[in-house]
Amino acid sequence: MSTAMGQLVSQGDWPAVESRFNEMEFVQRLGLVVDLSDPDRPRGNVSKIESYHLGGIGQDFVNGAVTSGVIDIILGLTGLRFAEMGYFATRNLQIDLTLPVEKDGFYVTSRATSRIGKNLFAEATVFNPDGEPRVHATGLVRLGIRKG
Repeated sequence: MSTAMGQLVSQGDWPAVESRFNEMEFVQRLGLVVDLSDPDRPRGNVSKIESYHLGGIGQDFVNGAVTSGVIDIILGLTGLRFAEMGYFATRNLQIDLTLPVEKDGFYVTSRATSRIGKNLFAEATVFNPDGEPRVHATGLVRLGIRKG
């Protein structure tokens, strides 16, 4: 985590942190908008589905790789609260692609469920625009990998 980002987190300047993530090329290419209005429950919105979001065999559903990438980002953001410990990253994801994610957009919410030492356990859910759950994931965020 860059010093500037770490300072923003320690100051609780969540709008600035949110803005930094939304300026990242990878986030923009996914069509993702990060929402940290509640930093304990990071959210990501993909409202406009493009052809590159769709499954590789002509399906009208969002490709699981896209869904997984968005989950990884949003679940990983549960580690922001512990940024003073140093860098953090998603270490493990278990994703259950229960129902297809239709091409009318989706959003992901996440929350930390427990912490043991430098391991933060979290869960994320993908919803369609009507708020119906489609995908569930659990994961582990490793905290304090090293100081920035």
